[in-house]
Amino acid sequence: MGVAEDAFERLRRIAFEGEHVERMAALGVRMKLSPGVIKTLMRLAKADGVSMGDMARGIGCDPSYITALVDDLDERGLATREPAPCDRRVKIIVLTDAGRALATEIDSILSVPPAAFAALSQAELRQLRDLLDKVLAADEAATESRASRVKVGVAAQ
Repeated sequence: MGVAEDAFERLRRIAFEGEHVERMAALGVRMKLSPGVIKTLMRLAKADGVSMGDMARGIGCDPSYITALVDDLDERGLATREPAPCDRRVKIIVLTDAGRALATEIDSILSVPPAAFAALSQAELRQLRDLLDKVLAADEAATESRASRVKVGVAAQ
């Protein structure tokens, strides 16, 4: 295993095992929300509205799964479907005020770092943050590049 794989494996363990996962599960039980609904809610909170298709692509799942997640959000009064301004056939998922408030509450709970972060000094935490910012910036640039290539490919057809 290379260094990049090693580092990513450790990030994956922090995000998908231990305290964070326990916190997510407890949230789901307390709020009676599935992990999929929580993730959809959190993605929607970062945008003014997301098309059903873009949400499915962003999560990497079948559009029918997004339909089920949005049905759940809609039934709870947390999100609505609205026609896209440029194409009324496309449905945009928009959070309601209650959905935004719940997303803010969930974000505040999930943003608390695991207790194990106390093992790092303030300088080490700043260094970790800065290194992760660098990785995120590179990931965003790669995502934008892929998206522009897809748009060019679609336009050429």
